[in-house]
Amino acid sequence: MTASIDMGREALMAAAADAFGDGFEGVIEITPDGCDPFFVDGRGPVATIFSDRPAEADCTWRSPPATLISIFQRKRALENAYLSGRLVIGGDMSVMARLVMKCD
Repeated sequence: MTASIDMGREALMAAAADAFGDGFEGVIEITPDGCDPFFVDGRGPVATIFSDRPAEADCTWRSPPATLISIFQRKRALENAYLSGRLVIGGDMSVMARLVMKCD
């Protein structure tokens, strides 16, 4: 795995918890390269992070851990990561259209 220990699954989940705010009427499966997936459940009023699948994912993200951390910490725009090919998104794109990440 090319990511440092600081970018392990638990660190990614903690960073994701700080990045996702309001619900977005869907579930996103996030699969960091070299790590097990985790899930963002945005079906309620506030998005929640889970290590176990809460429901079938509507959308999936695949990316190196360093890219995910930079997105979650708002150092890199999600759109830029997607357009550059560093973040692969599959599934229901209407979920992505409803997604609003927290801002500092």
